[in-house]
Amino acid sequence: MIGLDVGSTAAKMVWIESGGLKFRITSTHNWKELVEGIDGDEIISTGYFRNSVPHRASLTELTAAIYGVRHYFPDAEVIVDIGGQDTKVIDVRNNNFIINDKCSAGTGAFLEFVANYFKIELNELGSMHAMAKRIPDINNTCGVFALSEMISQLVGGYSKEEVIAGMHYAFARRISYMIPQAHKVVLIGGTVKNEGMVAALMDVLNIDVLIPDEPQIINALGALKYYS
Repeated sequence: MIGLDVGSTAAKMVWIESGGLKFRITSTHNWKELVEGIDGDEIISTGYFRNSVPHRASLTELTAAIYGVRHYFPDAEVIVDIGGQDTKVIDVRNNNFIINDKCSAGTGAFLEFVANYFKIELNELGSMHAMAKRIPDINNTCGVFALSEMISQLVGGYSKEEVIAGMHYAFARRISYMIPQAHKVVLIGGTVKNEGMVAALMDVLNIDVLIPDEPQIINALGALKYYS
């Protein structure tokens, strides 16, 4: 069987081969490349486009996240799934959840906006954050106003590394308002590969967080685990 997560920006496929976990990742519009030659009856789907792909069964991202995270952290209390277009916070202890999908604030799309402004790759944000010597106070995380603040901070003498760090903290504060108090918080989603954002979030929450080895494939793994 194949677990397939076709999200808003990336498609992830997970399967088990020779007793080990295997995966592939591509952009959402290329999802057909992942399942070429695979019978739809072998696919368990999740994600934004779960019902648009061939599948035997489908499940929501919330359920997939819980099953995927339990594979690594059976005693997880809260799951924070930071995706390209929304962020989902799941309190596993009482099955409550919050979804931020009203604007780009607190989503991967916002950090992509920051990277595009500085004309750098998305994966460079984390290393640039680590180079910051000061953290400017940036409050707005809505694209248009955030751009104005970035320019103001740069004019004020902050380096681009410092402004990027400030943006990570603005992002982290926005996310932190959604997260209930807990000891075991697990972060998943492609955005979690950004070490600067993770560092800022841990600082704001004042806790250590748990992150799977490959946080981007957790929902695809959850789809596979749910069926098996």
